[in-house]
Amino acid sequence: MQSQQSRTRVAYMGPPRSFSNAAALALYGDSAEFVVTRTIPDAVEAAAEGQAEVAVVPIENTIEGGVNATLDALFDSDLSIVGEFVLDVDLCLLAQSADLSRIQRVASHPQPLGQCKHWLRQHLPHAELVVTSSTTAAAQDALQDPQTAAVGSKLAAETGLLVVRERIQDHEGNATRFVIVGHRLTAPTGEDKTTLVFSTSHERGALRRVLEVFDEEGLNLTRIESRPLRSQKWEYAFFTDLEGHRDDPSVQRALARLSERGALVRVLGSYPRARTPG
Repeated sequence: MQSQQSRTRVAYMGPPRSFSNAAALALYGDSAEFVVTRTIPDAVEAAAEGQAEVAVVPIENTIEGGVNATLDALFDSDLSIVGEFVLDVDLCLLAQSADLSRIQRVASHPQPLGQCKHWLRQHLPHAELVVTSSTTAAAQDALQDPQTAAVGSKLAAETGLLVVRERIQDHEGNATRFVIVGHRLTAPTGEDKTTLVFSTSHERGALRRVLEVFDEEGLNLTRIESRPLRSQKWEYAFFTDLEGHRDDPSVQRALARLSERGALVRVLGSYPRARTPG
């Protein structure tokens, strides 16, 4: 049995029984000491300030896309992405009663609400949608109000609610990718992914010229997403995933060429690619 001193401290956005909690448990199990935070930026900050060794945070969902709070927190942090994990997301409708006619409100975090919006529109067209900080917070609301249902996981139902409907997400293959962020860097494994952020000058063809560098170096981009640069009006940063490690010659050449062309580039981390479930 591990001593308290040797257990890895892992931060995640709580409360317990949320999807972030499920991802952290799947990654670390009972071998970790969990640091539960109120928000995603708080989890990243806990790892940055040494309250935790790593943070486990959601970065994108197959239906709703990128998690903006995570992208912004990574942009502002000096931490590196050191791993990733893909969690299958099966959404459930949770309530005190199985009678749908009693439900006047449906509460959840914005991401799960977006992932089952068509189901809710079809089966609960008159219900008010209530945004909460997490799926567990939504379950707590449903526990206190018999007319409120929550959208969450079966784990959230352990608070004492009924699982009224299962798999209410609008599309099969609903999954959320989580990243592990910390101070250490990871060595190449041969099956790696690199996440970086770059910005370009605001002129015609600037983005095309950046993308050409990746293509000419034979690098496969698996994701690209823009976010506003909050310090500069109408300027954008591009969050990009590519196959390969920052120490691979082709990646190093691409980064050097981008810098030579005046693009602002920062590597957010290189890490082993996760196996996709299903």
